Amino acid sequence: MMFFSGKPDSDKEPASMGQRILSFCFAVFVSVVLLSLALQLLAQIWGWLLLIAILAAAVFAGFWFYRKRRDGW
Repeated sequence: MMFFSGKPDSDKEPASMGQRILSFCFAVFVSVVLLSLALQLLAQIWGWLLLIAILAAAVFAGFWFYRKRRDGW
């Protein structure tokens, strides 16, 4: 059931080929719009994400180096 029409499923007519194609095109359109919005958001914050990843890697590497040095290699 794609949209609520108030009818039970057994009383509904099967969707015509035109309705199926229109529903598919609408789903593709919505998917493209959402993907473009996600990419715009990612383009705005990718620098911060990269900085956070570098800082996390540096903390991990520092902790690993400290443990290796303390344990005597």
